[in-house]
Amino acid sequence: MRKRQSNQQPLKEVIDDWLEAHPMANKVKETRIVHLWGALLGPSVKNRTQKVYFNRGTLTVQLDSSVLRNELSFAREAILQNINKELGEDLVKELILK
Repeated sequence: MRKRQSNQQPLKEVIDDWLEAHPMANKVKETRIVHLWGALLGPSVKNRTQKVYFNRGTLTVQLDSSVLRNELSFAREAILQNINKELGEDLVKELILK
């Protein structure tokens, strides 16, 4: 007697497969990138951030502190690497600080 093959998958795989096939997949990724900004850089940066938006590989962040903007510009490459590492893929190509 043959064993029946199971069609069970972890929920994460099912959701990931659905998101890749769904037209809203890009919006979900964009939203995740925007939320990662505050999560990765901490509350002090998050509180000084006015707007964050992502479009076609460019993450644009508007800050209310020129001093903070200058400090973050020195860490631009590290910030990009950390965001892309958290995402598991290289989606963010450029970071613009305003």
